[in-house]
Order: sequence, then C-alpha cells, then structure tokens
Amino acid sequence: MVLEPPRGMDDLLPEEFSLKQKIVDIIREVYKKYGYLEVETPTVEYYELFEAKSGEEIRERMFDFYDKAGRRCVLRPEVTASIARLVSTRLKAVAPPLRLGYIADCYRYDEPQWGRRRRFWHGGFELFGSSSPLSDAEILQVSYEVFQKIGLEEQFFKIGHVGIFRNILESSKVNEKIQDKILTSIDRKRFDEAYKLMEEADVDVEVLKSIRELTESPPVVYRVGEVDRTSIKKIEDVLSPWSDAVRSFENLLEIVELAIISGVKSDVYIIPGMARGLEYYTGFIFEQGLPSADISFNGGGRYDRLVELFGGKPTPAVGCAIGISRILQYLIEKKNTKIILERPKVLLTPIPDVDRRYVANVIRVLRSSSISFEVDVLERRITSAIEYALKNGFRFLIIVGKSEEESREISVRDLERMVQVRYSLNEVDKVKKMIEEVG
Repeated sequence: MVLEPPRGMDDLLPEEFSLKQKIVDIIREVYKKYGYLEVETPTVEYYELFEAKSGEEIRERMFDFYDKAGRRCVLRPEVTASIARLVSTRLKAVAPPLRLGYIADCYRYDEPQWGRRRRFWHGGFELFGSSSPLSDAEILQVSYEVFQKIGLEEQFFKIGHVGIFRNILESSKVNEKIQDKILTSIDRKRFDEAYKLMEEADVDVEVLKSIRELTESPPVVYRVGEVDRTSIKKIEDVLSPWSDAVRSFENLLEIVELAIISGVKSDVYIIPGMARGLEYYTGFIFEQGLPSADISFNGGGRYDRLVELFGGKPTPAVGCAIGISRILQYLIEKKNTKIILERPKVLLTPIPDVDRRYVANVIRVLRSSSISFEVDVLERRITSAIEYALKNGFRFLIIVGKSEEESREISVRDLERMVQVRYSLNEVDKVKKMIEEVG
C-alpha cells in the first residue's frame, strides 16, 4: 500500500496551509483594488488547448491521458490558455477592457527540486482588450504590490521583449515555428543550440552577430531616478538596422518608465536578449525574482494572438502568473517566516460526570451567539483541561460540570488573570463581551 502522495505533489500541514492562504488572500485583495474579477477553469482540459502555443518545455512535461471516450486530456500545466479560451467563448460579448484573476493548481512532470513541484499553485492577473503600454505597466504594478504586501521588499524584475528577436529573425525570413525553437533554446540558456538553429535557417551574418551581442550583453539596470543611458544607447545601436526591433525596444523602455512612475520601486533589469518558454508571447515579457533563489516567482507578458487562436476575435492581452507555491517555500525556508495558527481563544471542557445532553445544549446556545470555541471532546478532568488549554494558547476555559448543569449555568475562567465567573445560559451576551474585551 502506498502511504505517500505522488512524487512532487505535497501535503500541506495546517501551518503551511495557513501561510498559503494568507498569500492567496493578499492576491485577492489586489484583485479588488485593481478591478480584477476572479474566475475558475477546470483542472482537466483537452490536450489541444495547450498543444498549439504553450511551448516545447510545457508540452514535454504535461500530465496527459485519454478519457473513457478516447479524448486526449491533460491536467492543466498553466492557466493563461484556459483563460484565453474562456474569453474567446463565454466572455466574447463582454466589452473591453476585461480584467480576470484566478487561483489555481497546475501540474507539470518536472524533476522535483527546490521551487519545482509537480503540483503547484498560481495566482494570475490577465488583462484583455488593450494594447496600451499602460496595460503592461499595470501588470508590473499588481505584481510589485502583491510582493510588497506579502513582505518581499527584496523583489526585482527582469524584463525583455520577444518582439526584438522576432523582428530581427523575420528580416531573414525565419518562419514562426523555427523562431519558437530558437527562443525556447535561448530561454533554456542553450545559446549554442540557438545559434546552430539560426545557421541552419540560413540567417544573415549580421542577424546572427547582433543576436549574439544581445544574448551576451549584461542587463541594463533601471532604478527609480537612475537609468544607464550609455547601455541603452549601445542596445539601440545594435538594433538600428531593424526599425521594428527598435520600436519593440522603445515599447519596452516606455513600459518600464510607466511602471516606475506608477509606483514600482524595485530594481528593474532590462534584458534585450531575454526569452520565455511559452510560445504565445508577442511582446513585453518579464520575470519577478527574489535573492538566493535562481528561479522566477512570477512571470508573464503580452500575448496578443492567443484569443484569436482559439476562435475569438483579435484581442490584445497581457498577464502574469504568480507562483504561490514557490513564494510559500521561500517564506518558510529562506525567510524563516513564523506561522501562527488562528485558533479560537476559548476551550469548552465538559467535566466527566456531566450529562452530555446539557453539554450539547450549552454548545448550541454559545454557537447561536457567534462565540468561537473548541470543545474538548476528550472530556478531561479539570486539572488536565487547564494544562491542555495553557499549553495550546487558549485564553478562556468554559467549564461545564455537574454543578453547572444543576444550576443551568456555565463557568468561565480567564486563564491569564486567574479569574473565574459563573453565568446563566441567559447571560451569554456577557460571556461574549468578556471574551471580546481581551481582543
């Protein structure tokens, strides 16, 4: 008998789940602040949804299977494609802009390691209907704000634009499928593989030289009030033969500037040679990182053709997927975040000789008055009950014994002040006030 969950799929203990839920609550708080409406899509989708443009890395790692009708299905490896499907079908009549959010578990057959699990949670922001750089900047804003509210002030961004590479490669008539393979290789840092693909595609010598320069050039640091104009000028000089690539780079710079003006105060690293594994990106792309972890904790970008690919009308779109599971692991293991479980302050303990029917009646009366408490169903003796309550952080002990039963009362002991008071069942409002006064 197998007694462990499948490899790379983790149980969450109460403390871990509580911290995960706090991350989720913060994401939902930002949804409300910026006007994102939360939706839910199925965990199981048809294979074709992700086959087209999810990228080689995801296609290789999907959990796929055939249902009983012989249709090929997958456990969703990411959610943006599902949201685009939703927009192209059930939400196609909604006037833009449309802001959607989701909290969802995803599945990939990765080799389990730090920050990579086979089941993981994402919290997404997706903005449909606008091609304005303000939309891209907003995705950076919400990402920054989520991390700030979680307490991850050490965050930073890596930002690029797939239009730069695509515009240059198109000048050498490289078709989109080969472009996708080249960008995937660059994303995986397999630069020699990418250069070989370009040579096989017979790209112009100047194209290959310029792409080498871009992939090997250091990031441009862009901070509040501090911009490395010299490095930016060098990139512009490299791109100068390709006007569309220059415009892509200018678009990238505008997005970063707008984000910083809007309140993004973390370091931004502009990486003109950046690529991401998902093939549906069409413009601005980014990753959000944290120190001492060589993985991204959030990523996204612009995907203007995905809704159309699924049969919808042409719809510009931009979004991101925040790695809830990765942030959770970072908080626990890198920041040593202390987790305090939110339990009631009150323990109700029945003394062994009391009639359980009276105890049940007391429970009903207290619950109907919205008093939060736990019941000691082990029916300990009073000394053991007090010891248990103190050890587990309870402030009040409600005692229900034979004496209380006979007088139709309860005893409430303040374990901190060592004061005990009796109340009749008609005085539950006084019990509630006593508990609420300690906060």
